[in-house]
Amino acid sequence: TQTNPLKNNTLLLVDKNNEERLTRSLYSFFGNNKEGEYILRTKFLERKTNRIVKSNQVAEKIDYTIEVNYNLFDKTNECEFFSDKVITSFSFTPKSSGYNFGSDRSFNKLYNNSIDQNIDNFIDALQINKGCLE
Repeated sequence: TQTNPLKNNTLLLVDKNNEERLTRSLYSFFGNNKEGEYILRTKFLERKTNRIVKSNQVAEKIDYTIEVNYNLFDKTNECEFFSDKVITSFSFTPKSSGYNFGSDRSFNKLYNNSIDQNIDNFIDALQINKGCLE
């Protein structure tokens, strides 16, 4: 992962439908600086697919796909200069019915890792082109 040129230099416009974990990670990766050079708008979509379903309709394996659309704007030129859709995914096997602390912790870790990977992939793909509207 390269250094993050947006860190503490970006105003975040977070979609109200964003997953709370994504919002927390965005603030952690970028900060939220109203005086910064950039504006980053994100839109979040989660898809859940039951892969293996038992006869009693209980999912044995669930695939999660996390899709985030990133739109980066230059505040000075007031233009969008980078747009990217990043998709990350993971599979989760829930334990038997009822609350399972270990299973929930495992799920949260997988989910958070997928979100962090999504943001990392965005930062890696980031092309900062200063000359929007010459």
